[in-house]
Amino acid sequence: MKYWQRCKLLLVLSGLTLSLHAETSSSPARWDASWISLPSADRAGYGVYLFRKQFDLTNYSGPFVIHCSADNGYRLYVNGKFVAMGPAKSDLSNWYYETIDIGPFLKYGVNTLAAEVVNFGEFKPRSQFSHATGLLVQGNTAKEAAIINTGTTWKGMEDASVTVWPVSTSGFYGAYPGDSIISQYKFWGWEQPGYDDSKWEKAVVTGPVALQGNSSQNWRLLAPREVNALMMEKRRFVQLKENGEVKPSGRFLEGVQPLTIPAKQKISLLFDAGEQTAGFPELLISGGLDANINLTYLPDYTGVTTLQDYIRPDGASRRTFIPTGYRTFRYIQVDIATNKAPLTIHDYCYQDTRNLLTDRSAFAASPGLDTLWKAARHLALAGAQDNLYEDTYTEQLQYISSARIHGQAIAAFTGDLQLFRQAIWLADQSRIPEGLIRDRYPSDDRVVSVSSSLQWIGALQDYLMWKADRQFAKQLYPGVKQVIGWYEKYADANGIANANMPYRNEAPAGTCAYQYLLALRQAAQIAGFCEQPSDSAGYTKTADRLRETLYQQLFNQDKGLFTSASGREVSRYVTALAVLAQAVPPKQIKSVIQHMLAEKPAPDETLYEKYFIGRAVMESGFTEQSMNELQPIQAMLEQHHPAFFRSGASMVNLWLLGITAGIQPASYGYRTVLIAPEPGNLSAVQATMVHPDGNTMGVDLQFRNNRVKGKVNLPFGVTGKFRWRGKEITLHGGPQEVSL
Repeated sequence: MKYWQRCKLLLVLSGLTLSLHAETSSSPARWDASWISLPSADRAGYGVYLFRKQFDLTNYSGPFVIHCSADNGYRLYVNGKFVAMGPAKSDLSNWYYETIDIGPFLKYGVNTLAAEVVNFGEFKPRSQFSHATGLLVQGNTAKEAAIINTGTTWKGMEDASVTVWPVSTSGFYGAYPGDSIISQYKFWGWEQPGYDDSKWEKAVVTGPVALQGNSSQNWRLLAPREVNALMMEKRRFVQLKENGEVKPSGRFLEGVQPLTIPAKQKISLLFDAGEQTAGFPELLISGGLDANINLTYLPDYTGVTTLQDYIRPDGASRRTFIPTGYRTFRYIQVDIATNKAPLTIHDYCYQDTRNLLTDRSAFAASPGLDTLWKAARHLALAGAQDNLYEDTYTEQLQYISSARIHGQAIAAFTGDLQLFRQAIWLADQSRIPEGLIRDRYPSDDRVVSVSSSLQWIGALQDYLMWKADRQFAKQLYPGVKQVIGWYEKYADANGIANANMPYRNEAPAGTCAYQYLLALRQAAQIAGFCEQPSDSAGYTKTADRLRETLYQQLFNQDKGLFTSASGREVSRYVTALAVLAQAVPPKQIKSVIQHMLAEKPAPDETLYEKYFIGRAVMESGFTEQSMNELQPIQAMLEQHHPAFFRSGASMVNLWLLGITAGIQPASYGYRTVLIAPEPGNLSAVQATMVHPDGNTMGVDLQFRNNRVKGKVNLPFGVTGKFRWRGKEITLHGGPQEVSL
């Protein structure tokens, strides 16, 4: 990634867009800053720490570029203005730093750089690795370094006003804890230039910088951020419901008319963002000494987790409260109990936070499908943060199985493959000594399964269909061989996982076998692309041998479908895997697809599994009746089912683009395409997506009397075929008319 992309920070605050650029090298001339902390800081425990550095600028102009990181995380201010936060999530061997040009925020004379550093300690998110509490700021040039580098010239203080407000849940929770804020203990104005820090502690050096690829006792190896910066956009709640005697004015939500709650009153306010979102709410209040304010964050579904922040005001004027970690919500319930003094809420809004991506996609076919498209797209973009989060509310973790779907959807919306690439690479970094990868990463646990490791090979294959990156493929190819080799050690001669296979995690033997068979097909293609023809031929030969024996053992002749194990019920998911793995005799493929679509889905069939069913339909070309598969998903959205609000829902977008509009890659790097629409009962379909080269491509088609006509637009240099009911025409780059 180009350096200016790394150092670009886009903030959309109060309607103002600030775009920062630097045009120098991507790393400093010399790493001579030190990691710092405070003498009183807990290395590993929970704590919020404030750091300041004042410096004088009298003859400096132009960019002022710094490189910044912290453990666990930081929020950076220049002369009182918020300019950045980070670092991006990774592990100790790949500890990211951000590159930022703070020049536009500096002034002639005395300046202040301030950073809030939070170590969540035992309450840290599951995705958070940690070595010890610390802050690092490095100037890009020797002149900048002499002014700004972290060391003993910095000052700091622990912010004891913030402690943990525990999360209540009966399920798994891996995201940020809640905050308890006692306002009277807060260092208000600490980030401002005029703040008196004369009594603050002198920072202590805790260690030197260590870079990725080097040996170090520090075990926190720095690497430049590999993905886009995060974007923060100020947004307002769209609706408010109140329960109490105090009635907000019509302009309260606009931030124009304040709301005052009298003394000795209780009120409950329910703020509605209109859709589930992720970011940082901002509450601006005055007065209300010793009132109790509880903020409860509610998703767009009924869940088993309660995430809250608690605030006790100090009675002063215009205090702003922002949580220490991401909050995901559709609704925020604000419960207020005033004490002897009234409380005034001047404003309540939120900073919608997501990866800096530009969505240029579109889809239009029918009101129901259009709503489904928009809902799934919104959730996919909201879940694109520093990583591709599967569940932004309860987990904020990146699973390779769902990142495979999520990453392709983001690529279709924006043409940007950075997050998809990073997910595949980080999964490779998670590899355990036995050769398998972890299910989710970054994550400080060891959740490993055979299925996820085999799916990782598929994720790499999918990525290469979008971007033919041979260097990246060759870098990861040894890991592909490791996964295949590991499975072979624990499978019988027919490719069936034996009962003692480690990390099988109770997955049915037949499911594992067909995941393995599909991985062999994908590994064969990857090996050929990596110029390993003998490996490619070997994988193909093994797959061809196994498909015969697996067919005999796992194909149910009566139902025309495959089972997950001998004697078990048929499985639509396993059947889809068999089709994709070329394990179905060619003459039977149409019948198998028809039976699969006619079979009633199992009650526990996931959107992840439905993604493979869609892929099997798409790649087989037998798409008739497939549109009915979207009806249960539409019902999930209408019923606010929790499963819809995970990244797997982006399979909807891939389905509508790949099957309904019919836009599919036909070769690595999307250099050739196949457009084979399946409209079902639709009379028209319009779809636009972004090609990996940055140009858009799409269709505008009308259907009548089993005929199709309309327009197709491909990027110049891309060729392909348009297929309709057994007929084909050749496509070229640029706009063109089609009629069949």
